[in-house]
Amino acid sequence: MLIEHEARYADLDPSRRIGRDALVRWFEDARVAVERDTFGADLVARLQSRVRLLLAAIRVDVLAPLRVAGSYRIGVGVSHVGTTSFSYRYAVFAGDECVATGESTSVHTDGDAPAPLPGEVREALTTLMIEAPAPVRPERGDARAVRENYPFRWDVRTRFTDLDTNRHVNNVALASWYLDGLAELHSDVLGYPAGGPLDGLSPSSLSVQYLDQVHYPGIYQLRVGVEEIGEDTVRYVCGLFDERRLIGLAEAEGFHHAPGENGDPVRLAEALAPFRFGD
Repeated sequence: MLIEHEARYADLDPSRRIGRDALVRWFEDARVAVERDTFGADLVARLQSRVRLLLAAIRVDVLAPLRVAGSYRIGVGVSHVGTTSFSYRYAVFAGDECVATGESTSVHTDGDAPAPLPGEVREALTTLMIEAPAPVRPERGDARAVRENYPFRWDVRTRFTDLDTNRHVNNVALASWYLDGLAELHSDVLGYPAGGPLDGLSPSSLSVQYLDQVHYPGIYQLRVGVEEIGEDTVRYVCGLFDERRLIGLAEAEGFHHAPGENGDPVRLAEALAPFRFGD
C-alpha cells in the first residue's frame, strides 16, 4: 500500500531536513491509516474495546536527505504475522527515489499480557503481506541491563504532552529522547556550542525497543555508551532506566566527523573513546 504524505515545516530539524523523530511519526501515521482502511471501522472499534495495540520496536534508516519541499509516498506492507504480534516494513519515496526505510513490530495485549490476534485481524493482515525477511530482535544481553555500563547520563522528565491515548508516553516522544541523548553527548564532547552539535553527527539509523510503559509524571535516566568506533562511523547503544530497571533500549549509528562552521572537518572519534559501553 502506498500512502501520500505531505512534509510539514514542523517536521524539520536544525539541518532543515526531515528529522528522524518525524519519520517515526510518519510511520505511526501510516500504520494508523493502514489499519483503519484494512480492518474497517467496526473491527477497529471492537479491538479497542477488548485489547490494545502497543508498539514493541521501531527502526528508521535514512538513505538520502529529506527536505520539506514537495510530497512523499510511504510504502507499507506486513512482513510477518505471529501469534500475538505482527510486523510492518516501510519505504519512503521522493519521486522514484527511496530516501528512507523502516520496520516496526506491534503487539496486541489484553492490558496485562500479550493476547492472541483474532482470526479476522489475521485475515486482514494477510492481504498486506509482502516478501520481506521477518524482523530479527536484537540480542539484549545481561550487560545492557546494567545502568552503570553506559558512561553518559541524561535525566529526562516526562511531560503531559508526551502522553498518547493509552495514557503513557508515546513511542514518537520516546524515540526523540534517544536522539536528544545523543545530541547531549555530542554537545558535551564539543563543549556545548550555541545552537547545539553539528548536524552531520545526527545518526542515520535508529532502532528502538520499547520494553515497558513510561508514565507521567516521572523522571527517568537515559544512558548512552559508544559500542564501536569505525573508520568513519560510530555505533551507540542507549538504555532508558526507571531507577535501575531497564525499560527501553536503542541502537544508533552515524558519522563521528562532520564539517564545522568554517568548513574544516571536526573529528570526534578520539573524544568519544572514553564513553565506550562497559568501560
